[in-house]
Amino acid sequence: MNIAWIIDRVSTQHYRWSRHADSIMSKNREEKRRRKKQQARRQGQAATSKQPAPRELVLVPSAQTLWRTLHLDLSVQERLHATTKAVQPSLLKRDAPKIRRIEQAADLAALLDLAPAAGGLAEYAWLKRVTELGAGAAAEIVARVHSDWMRSQRQSSGSVDERFIGALRWCGDAGAGALIDCWDALDDYGRSLASVALGLLDAHTEADRLWIFFERTRSDSTTNWVGPLWGLIDFADARAADALLDLLLGQREFYERYGFLSRGGDRRAVLPLLAATFDGPEWLRADATWALTGIAHRLGREGFREAMNDAEAAASAPAETIDTVVDSIFRFSQDAVERHFETFYNRYPSFLASTRATGRAL
Repeated sequence: MNIAWIIDRVSTQHYRWSRHADSIMSKNREEKRRRKKQQARRQGQAATSKQPAPRELVLVPSAQTLWRTLHLDLSVQERLHATTKAVQPSLLKRDAPKIRRIEQAADLAALLDLAPAAGGLAEYAWLKRVTELGAGAAAEIVARVHSDWMRSQRQSSGSVDERFIGALRWCGDAGAGALIDCWDALDDYGRSLASVALGLLDAHTEADRLWIFFERTRSDSTTNWVGPLWGLIDFADARAADALLDLLLGQREFYERYGFLSRGGDRRAVLPLLAATFDGPEWLRADATWALTGIAHRLGREGFREAMNDAEAAASAPAETIDTVVDSIFRFSQDAVERHFETFYNRYPSFLASTRATGRAL
């Protein structure tokens, strides 16, 4: 990253910066999807060539991020369930016997017995019934996690953990306490989801636990470290900014990078993100610029200006250069940032709102 080059480029061509920023920021999701389809066609054509073109890296949300999106609000799963039934009625026919058993379960113990088989459309039916029992379900879930029954479910333990943690997410303070009681009995994937749930439950007292878990898993080839990072960001814990800066400077590629930075990055990320808007991969420049805008709104205009001046090269830059960048970034609102990174800001996923119109199955 050559910050001096970036500052010099903005200084000598500052009248073009606004156009540069506008060009990047105006690329909406439809444009991204169109470009991905074109890229896929080019890759398909290149596959028949002796020297195929290098492929563009495709980043997808981690399991932890998808799980969090589904557990932001019960209405998300309710809408997903209703839409899937409408567009794929065959799935309802397939899962009807499981749903019937869940609806007829006599008590919580019977419902927990059904957790391993509560897949597909039955999963929402199971979660709905358990959450209707209230926070009192937490203690029995903890007991079940530590039981011989749970150890006998080795082949399906991952999905059972997901469902139990999902139920505890809706048990308030009792759920947070139960997640801690279960912590040692969970594998790293389960602890990662529990970290996400603790963040959603605002269990700030567990920040140290999440940080230790993040530090232990951050070098893993899995995405288990994404879970505690989600929790720390939801806590607004300062260590999240440290981790995000290290990941940014280390050029760690992952789907959540820029969404995380928009929420949890601090002034130290301003110059690296500014550099990414110029010399980063073209297909990621919009995300880098939106992340920069999110940080700018948290810092305020003067704080953002000070972060720009942190670079030695900025000291010799004309004042209008810095003003141009600041003015261009603040032309975009915080609400626009949140629309771009909607699931990172606890917004209702727009893809669900458009599903009924397009008839796409989920």
